[in-house]
Amino acid sequence: MRRPALLAFDVNETLLSLDPLRQRFEEIFGADPPLGEWFARLLHGSLIANALDQHRPFGEIGAEALVNLSIRRGVELSPDEARSALALMAELPPHPDVVLAVERLATAGIRMIALTNGGSLVAEAQITNAGLAEHVGPVISVDEVGRFKPDSAVYQHAARRTGVRIGEMALVAAHDWDCAGAMAAGAQAVLVQRPGVRWGLPSDPPEVVVGDLEELADLLGV
Repeated sequence: MRRPALLAFDVNETLLSLDPLRQRFEEIFGADPPLGEWFARLLHGSLIANALDQHRPFGEIGAEALVNLSIRRGVELSPDEARSALALMAELPPHPDVVLAVERLATAGIRMIALTNGGSLVAEAQITNAGLAEHVGPVISVDEVGRFKPDSAVYQHAARRTGVRIGEMALVAAHDWDCAGAMAAGAQAVLVQRPGVRWGLPSDPPEVVVGDLEELADLLGV
C-alpha cells in the first residue's frame, strides 16, 4: 500500500464496537435484537436528508429510526427512551486491535483523524472515552459540511481542513458505502472487514482490504 499522508478513520464499527449498544437493544427487544436493521434505517435517514438537502443531527435521525423500529416490532418506546438508549454511543469501547495499532501508526509519524457521520459533541466524546484523542485528531463531523457520508463534499472538506490533497488521504472504514464514497471523491480507501463485513456493492472494492487495524499497520510497515 502506498503510504498516505493522512488516515481518516470512520468511527462507529470501524474504531469502536457496538457491543454495549447491542446489549441495550436486547433489553428493549429481547434476544437477537435488530441492531443491524436499526443501523440500516439510520443510514437510510441520512441519505434521505442528503437527497432532500435537509441536514439534521445524526442522533436525531437515529432516535427516530429506533422509535419507528420499535413500532414495527410491537415494543413501546418513547422518543425520550430512544434518546436515552442511544446515549451509550458516546461511551463505546474500541475494538481490541485499535489502541495498539493507532499507537504504532502514531509512532511512525502517520497523521490520523476521525471522520464521522456522528454529531460533533458525541464524536469528540467517543474518541476521548476510547483513549484515542492523543493520536487521532481533529475529529471531523459531517455537521461541519451539512452533508452525510458518502457525499463527496465530506471527504473533500476533510482533505481541505487538514491541508492534504484528496488523493493523499485514505479513508479507513468497515462500511462499503463509506469506502465507495471516499474513492468517488478521489481519496484512497481501506476496507476493514470486521466480523460479518463484506463488500456488497457492484463497483470494485478498494485495493487494500484488511481484517483489522494491526494488519493495516503491518502493510504500512510500522
